[in-house]
Amino acid sequence: MKRIFFLIHSMNVGGVEKALIGLLSLIPLDKYEVHVGLLNKNGGFLDCLPKEVIVHEIKCYADNWRLINDPPLRNIKMMLSKRQLVEAIVHFFLYLQIKLTSNRYWFYKFILRKEDCFPIDFDLAVSFAGPSQSMDYYICKKVKANKKCCWIHFDVSKYGIDKKMTAILYQRFDGIFIVSEEGKDIFDKMFPQFAAKTEVFHNVVSQENVLSLAEVGPSFDDGFYGKRILTVGRFSEEKGQQVAIVALKLLLDKGYALRWYFVGDGNHRDSCEQLAEEYGIREHVVFLGTQINPYGYMKDCDVYVQPSRHEGFCITLAEALCFNNPIVATSFTGANEQLQHRDNGLVVGMSAGDISKGVIDALRKGPCCNNQIQSYSDVTKLLELLS
Repeated sequence: MKRIFFLIHSMNVGGVEKALIGLLSLIPLDKYEVHVGLLNKNGGFLDCLPKEVIVHEIKCYADNWRLINDPPLRNIKMMLSKRQLVEAIVHFFLYLQIKLTSNRYWFYKFILRKEDCFPIDFDLAVSFAGPSQSMDYYICKKVKANKKCCWIHFDVSKYGIDKKMTAILYQRFDGIFIVSEEGKDIFDKMFPQFAAKTEVFHNVVSQENVLSLAEVGPSFDDGFYGKRILTVGRFSEEKGQQVAIVALKLLLDKGYALRWYFVGDGNHRDSCEQLAEEYGIREHVVFLGTQINPYGYMKDCDVYVQPSRHEGFCITLAEALCFNNPIVATSFTGANEQLQHRDNGLVVGMSAGDISKGVIDALRKGPCCNNQIQSYSDVTKLLELLS
């Protein structure tokens, strides 16, 4: 039985994690031995992994978290305060090397120099959230596998990726899967030397499963009689919830009876709550928190809005497409690709004014009929690497 290893940060409730669960649903687990490595063995989706999957915790990054994430000069001062003179000198030269070359490859090589290779050999190893310095390096240098590949879930032009380190590591990958056509075009322009290795592999979305979960999941219970707008996603700068709240203010000022519901949590939730308070519209904004099953809300909302500043594919948008409700998405990577055949799907600009106008147009369009979403992805693309 051939062995496959997937490496991901954690099983938090998010799009990348959901994409992995969808992909695993396509792999015949009676024919392949599947392992999942987690840098942090936690998250709301941890129990959603199939019981046949073998889960491992990769602890070396937790052990080196401060060295990787804290500013280098702060780490050097800390070493000096502990009289770790040799370590401080080495890290100072590593810091200079990074400043001069914009390349963290040698930094990772040094801090993981004593880390043993993973104790199991695999037929295929996958870095599932690339480009990721930590995961890509671990797959390339610390995992033994006959074939290696990576998955790219975002627009590489919008993130501050380490291009030089990526260029070094990606030479070792046999395949590079990218979750949208537009995302592939962007990656190929940034790294033309790898264009022959790249292939589009859409995130897996089962309409049948989403519709089934919608029937048993929670939904709106606040007795509101106006129009309900829904957004699902982690609260972060790139997801655009703050712009959505400004758009809601514009709509309310025009006299529309609306409430905007947000599913998710994250670092920017507090600032969004504060913004709603400042605009005096807090009663029109409902924060639903993390929901493992948000599909009842997707089914029953009047308009679904994805206000992201950038994405790679956006799996929540793909899930919203399972229902007939009108959809508004900003013009991030993959939005046009997903909504091009949807009569009541609108792609708008990323300003609050554009989003508010899109909501008005969506309300006029109303639900579509006989919706059938595209059947995404064939797992043979991945399993062919094993042949």
